[in-house]
Amino acid sequence: MSQSIPDRQSQEQDNLIKDTNVSGDLIIAPVQIGTKIETQTVQISVAKGTQQPLTMKSPYRGLKRFNDKDRDLFFGRDKLIAELFEMVNRSNLSLVLGASGSGKSSVVRAGLIPELKKSLESQTFYDFIFTPNQDPFDSLHRCLLIEEKDYHFSEAEVEIAREAKADTLTKVIDTLRKDGERWLIFVDQFEELFTICNDLDKRKNFIAGLVQVAKSGNSSVKIVLAMRADFLEQFSFYPDLGAIANQNNIHLVTEMFPDELRQAIEQPAAKHGVVFEEGLVEQIIKELDGQKGYLPLLQYTLKLLWESECQTRGADGRFEIEDRTLNKKSYAALEGVRGALQKRVNEIYKNLNQDEQKITKQIFLKLVNVVDTDSGSRTVSRRAYKDKFVDKSEQKLLAEFISKNLLVGSEECLNPEEIQASNSKRLKQRPTVEIAHEILLSSWDELKGWLEQAKEAIIFENSLDLEVERWQKVLSKDESRAKDELLKGTRLDQAVELRNQGAFENLGGLRPEESEFIDASVNWQQQQEQQKKNRRRNTIVSLATFSVISLGLASFAGIQLWNVKVAKQRTQEELIHSAWISLKPLKKSYEECGTWLDYGLRDLYCQIKPFVDYSKLMAISGLPIFKKGPHTNFSLNFEGGYEFGHYNPEFLTWIQEKVVIEPADSTFKQNIQRAYNDKIKVVARAFYQTHKILFATREGSDEFKTIKSKYQDKIEKQTLERCYLGGPEKCGGLYLQEKFRWLGDYLANQNKNISERINGEDNYWYLANVSGGFWVRRSIDGTEKQFFDILTQLLEIYDSEWLSEQNLLDTNPSQLKPRNMIKKMTHDDKLPTK
Repeated sequence: MSQSIPDRQSQEQDNLIKDTNVSGDLIIAPVQIGTKIETQTVQISVAKGTQQPLTMKSPYRGLKRFNDKDRDLFFGRDKLIAELFEMVNRSNLSLVLGASGSGKSSVVRAGLIPELKKSLESQTFYDFIFTPNQDPFDSLHRCLLIEEKDYHFSEAEVEIAREAKADTLTKVIDTLRKDGERWLIFVDQFEELFTICNDLDKRKNFIAGLVQVAKSGNSSVKIVLAMRADFLEQFSFYPDLGAIANQNNIHLVTEMFPDELRQAIEQPAAKHGVVFEEGLVEQIIKELDGQKGYLPLLQYTLKLLWESECQTRGADGRFEIEDRTLNKKSYAALEGVRGALQKRVNEIYKNLNQDEQKITKQIFLKLVNVVDTDSGSRTVSRRAYKDKFVDKSEQKLLAEFISKNLLVGSEECLNPEEIQASNSKRLKQRPTVEIAHEILLSSWDELKGWLEQAKEAIIFENSLDLEVERWQKVLSKDESRAKDELLKGTRLDQAVELRNQGAFENLGGLRPEESEFIDASVNWQQQQEQQKKNRRRNTIVSLATFSVISLGLASFAGIQLWNVKVAKQRTQEELIHSAWISLKPLKKSYEECGTWLDYGLRDLYCQIKPFVDYSKLMAISGLPIFKKGPHTNFSLNFEGGYEFGHYNPEFLTWIQEKVVIEPADSTFKQNIQRAYNDKIKVVARAFYQTHKILFATREGSDEFKTIKSKYQDKIEKQTLERCYLGGPEKCGGLYLQEKFRWLGDYLANQNKNISERINGEDNYWYLANVSGGFWVRRSIDGTEKQFFDILTQLLEIYDSEWLSEQNLLDTNPSQLKPRNMIKKMTHDDKLPTK
């Protein structure tokens, strides 16, 4: 017959919190010490179980997460809840980690939060629950306006959440929290901050805000973060947050013990007056052994089992559930825990016609993302607005998949600018949709095949969405500046190739604005270079092989050597003096330059090449410029792939002693100053500022060291990305440029003279961006300090006033401020008194 539930509780389930230490003014704590955190476990025999009132509604959640209203059906996690309860009492910020499918969200929502409410029932307690999504501050703002919660704020009151500054969270709390109120801020799926929030400023400010609140000492406000454990490595880039987590504030959600699993399986059914056939629970537990992330699969299978018994009639015409026993026969028909979800999804999919199957593929691929981490690429779910699915067939299938629990629909508050009028004082709701649980990504073979086939298009299209949004915002204000936001180089090559291959069709095709963005990028590229398809863009290799000093300062050396014989007859001092006077810009074709150099420092090299001849520069200095690398004794090689030039320290000493000079002759110095102002100033300033940020500490910032380590690893393992589609060469420069994009973003608008141009081109942002890769390579070849000393010496002689103002530059690599908070430096600014 059926099996009785064990009368004993295991050691793992003995969940007394009598040892919880409550001291000082720590308010979020049990009123009665010694109370037991426990679910109402039904310790009953089979006979008594079947005498309970029969409730036909399934007590299992399927792929849906548990919430606070499900507390009475949430079993098996009492010990974990007590541990979390104690951790939250002890710390203002707690981190709950676990693998996908471990139940970390549910244990906070259906365990910890209800217990906190219970312990604070005599006080005012509010819980604020949200996920970061693409903008954590916007998510916080929406959370504060949810109508279903027991707190209520006006739109005007919560507008402060949109400021998106490092102190925004603190301001929200100080403004909205009344005396005596206890708050719990639960940020679920915290990994979204690293997977889909691509605004680095907002990410850093949100984390800074969490840290600020955690360190405030206000025990009336607690923060809990739930995150997939495989994203913990991201904390290494945010040392303040990592330091808090290291203070014994991390709790790992592990797999359940067998007796805990038994409770999670049996007790919900017992609450509804139903038991399991003898031996079935043991069979289920055995099947779960070795299965990763099994909890959502277990809940889904038990829900299907319950529903099948409610829908199947026996020989007597009664529903099978009415015999009060979930039986092995029905369970076997589902193909067990390991096969139930796969079988069910396949049935749903095969019942669709061909057109519906195609649309289904597009829907699910729009709801995933692929992120790159140190441990490799990972597929994660992503939330999308329902109004992105405009076709009626899409909307019909969305509704069907939501009703069958494969997708989850939810609502988010509209932004004020997104609604023209509203009769409600509250904001209207904008529905969203997402995959019910990430377990689908690994359990449905059909979806896994689609993901593998469309992986490249998924990665590209998801980032394209943000690029289009940024381009449109700039375009509405400044058409000229919008060109800077267009796709370029390999990114554009990839967009064109994917579109030509029809790769985006698997995702439902490009939106009109996305196609317009790509077309605009192609048109701009064609205007810049008609023969683009026959050349490739070398993004940063030229910087690494002919640096800001050896290009800019070698031009100061002015080696006007039209033939070696004449050069050898002059002294070095005479050659340098002559070069300064005769140095003039001379535009050369890209073919004459020997590489496609079209911007910033590369354009500078193209101009000064007639005066800086590589082989003759070595002849006059008498020294090799590079110790090793892809270059020859006669020319620079801009196609080095995994190689880059390692500079000769002796040559750099020669530059510092012979080239970077302050002549006594005032006329001669004016010539040098003019050349500096015309061709070198913007380059030198950008590289100086980025070095100050990256090397605020002698060894370099944590982020710099991480990028350098990954780059070296890619060189060693030869895993660099292609420079351009269809070509065999590899591009370390492209990799480094992408990794340091934040550096250009940070500095681009921090300088009064950001509009300074080199030959009519605005390129401070570009120079700041690519300089990170230059400093990585100089750090590797051991010449970073020597280059910086030369650069500083140059600025002290020819740009001393600007150099003195750099004391105002914020160089804290772990707490860089957002653009609009940095003081813009001008020549009129007064230095702070020391």
